[in-house]
Amino acid sequence: MVPRTMQQGSGQQADFFVNPEFITKNHGRQRIAAPHNPGFCCMNQTSRVTGSGSALSQQAQDGTAKPDANPAGHRFDQRRADLVAGAIPILNSKGFKGMRLTAVAEAIGLRATGVTYYFPRKEDLAVACLETGFDIFHRMLDQAEVGNNAAERLTRLISVFIERDAAVRRMEAQPLASFAAIRALEGEQRQSVAEGYKRVFRRVQNLLKSSELTHLDAPERNLRTIILLEQLFWTSGWLDGYDLDLFPRFAARMSDIVVGGLAPLGTLDGTATIDLDAAVETPNESFLVAATREINARGYRGASVDRIAAGLNRTKGAFYHYNKAKDDLVAACFRRSFDLACEAQRRALASHGPERDRLAAAVAGLVRFQLGPRGPMLCAAVMSSMPSEHQAEIIAQSNTISRQFGAMVADGVADGSVRRVDPAIAGALLHAAINAAAEVRELSLAAEPDLVARFVGALFGGLASA
Repeated sequence: MVPRTMQQGSGQQADFFVNPEFITKNHGRQRIAAPHNPGFCCMNQTSRVTGSGSALSQQAQDGTAKPDANPAGHRFDQRRADLVAGAIPILNSKGFKGMRLTAVAEAIGLRATGVTYYFPRKEDLAVACLETGFDIFHRMLDQAEVGNNAAERLTRLISVFIERDAAVRRMEAQPLASFAAIRALEGEQRQSVAEGYKRVFRRVQNLLKSSELTHLDAPERNLRTIILLEQLFWTSGWLDGYDLDLFPRFAARMSDIVVGGLAPLGTLDGTATIDLDAAVETPNESFLVAATREINARGYRGASVDRIAAGLNRTKGAFYHYNKAKDDLVAACFRRSFDLACEAQRRALASHGPERDRLAAAVAGLVRFQLGPRGPMLCAAVMSSMPSEHQAEIIAQSNTISRQFGAMVADGVADGSVRRVDPAIAGALLHAAINAAAEVRELSLAAEPDLVARFVGALFGGLASA
């Protein structure tokens, strides 16, 4: 199942950076209520946005707030915080390129020209939104790090992440800003937020440092961290439609799969795979490959037809011979990705052996394609900024892929080759991990010769397994 707004990681070196987007609940232009649960606050909002403390965050010894010595300064800080709260849902649904300051002003009842008084540039507002998200994630990691070992720490992180999702839906917590905006920033702003994200990534990576996992090398820890973050970011999509009271049960089921995997290590034939290199070729295949890479790198709104055509030494006229508009091209890229996933599943179902091996072969084939010369497939993160008329089709197609993976998991449970896990959640987690492979191809990690086997091993053996 695909989240409605998507999808990050950092790694061995300072330049190691992946950008799956934070999935968040989109509240449109509805003003977000201030969180009242201290467990979900991202530090004092005013203090974080302004970079300095305010009288509001200072507490007297008896628990009451000290008198505000500078009420004008506090009003300024609070209005900046209000703008960040109003901007986050718009940033998540429209992307950085589509976020308009007039819409942000309207969300909090401010005149459009007033926004620039608090944030002179749109980039400054986006940075404040992202830094708020980092703070929220650090607060969740504070709770996760209490665990005694990797399994406990991952379980705690999943639990608090999903608990916070429920709090956002109840309007008790502020949504997380989509980290996809990092790609659209440039210069000092990009460097600042990229460093902020890397600090988050390293703390998540450290959750896997445990006595039982000392054998894991740096590439393996990086890969498992990327998979975990992507799976967390997808939760908002497959949790949609369920009663909030059920969220703790789903967190426990997800933790069981993430920590323990789908099948015990040593029971999987790691050499099995589906070869998709010659599958689903179309007359405009070269355009679709180039367009997919451009859109994944720059987002839907940032992608340029000129760059796509120039990269192929073709004219814009040749592009429009196959595509009436950019929207049609993006939809075609998604259909190509959908067809590839369906083809991998069909071939796997037609093969012989335990369902576990057929499922692993489909996953391995799709990961290998993502990393190969015709890859990647289009990242789900792109969908959030696409025109609404295309989103319904894409959501339906993506949910079909997740459900089919879930059905294969259910068959594996039935024949005893897969652990007794929730098939629907397992299908969504597999789909999320495959999506993450599109990001990994841009990293130095992609040069690892056994990367596909590492992917499959992490998913079927568990992220906290030896």
